[in-house]
Amino acid sequence: MTRVLLIEDDERLAARLQSQLERRGLDCRWERDAEAGLGALRDQAPELLLLDLNLPGQSGFELLEQLRREQPERGLPVIVLTARSLGNDKVRALDLGADDYLTKPFWIEELEARMRAVLRRVAGGPGSARVETEASTLRRVGGLVIDEAARSVCRGDRDLQLTRTEYELLLHMLRRAGRVVMREHLYVAVLQRQDQALDALQKHMSRLRAKLGEDAQVIETVRGVGYRVREVDDV
Repeated sequence: MTRVLLIEDDERLAARLQSQLERRGLDCRWERDAEAGLGALRDQAPELLLLDLNLPGQSGFELLEQLRREQPERGLPVIVLTARSLGNDKVRALDLGADDYLTKPFWIEELEARMRAVLRRVAGGPGSARVETEASTLRRVGGLVIDEAARSVCRGDRDLQLTRTEYELLLHMLRRAGRVVMREHLYVAVLQRQDQALDALQKHMSRLRAKLGEDAQVIETVRGVGYRVREVDDV
C-alpha cells in the first residue's frame, strides 16, 4: 500500500482529499503544519509528499527547501497542491525540488494520474512503480477480518453486511488504529457534512457497534473528542 503524507492547513479540504485517496487504496496521513509534517516524515517514511504552500508558521516553500537541504539522498517525490497559480511561484517550487505542481481546485483523477507519473519517474521507468487503486491486504482486529478489496467485514465466515457509511466509519478508524480520530474529522471525511452532525454520527456509530456485537469493544469512545480503534494486524 503506497504511503502518502499530506501537509495541508485547510481541514475540510484535507479530510475530503484524505478520504478520497484512502478509498483508492492509499495509506494517507494528514498533518496541518510544517512542524507536524516534519515529524511525520521521520516517523512514517512516506513514499510521496503532497504539500500545500500556504502553511501556518513555516511555509511550504521553506519546508521543501529544508527537506531537500537536510535529506538530499532521500529523493522523496513531492507534489505541490496550492491555490497560488502565479508562474513565479511554480518556478520557485520546482527549483526548490518539487516534482510537480497542481493548482487548486483540481480533480482527484488528475491528482492520482500525476502521482502515478511522479512515482514512475522516481522509480526509473514506465510501469516500474504505480499508485495502487485497490487495497491488497486484509486487516484483522479482535474477531473481525476486514477485506478492503471486497469492502467487506466478516466474523468467521459470516459477512456483517455493513452499510456504506458504517463500513467507511470503521475503515477510517482502522487506518488510524491506535490514534484518536476526532469527531469533526469524521463529520467531513465520512458523513460528507460540514456541520457538526453529532446526532447523525452517534446513530451511525451505534448501528455499527450493534453489528460488530462482541467485537464492538475494539472501538473506544474518547469522551468529548472522538473515537479510537486499537491496533490491528495485517493478515
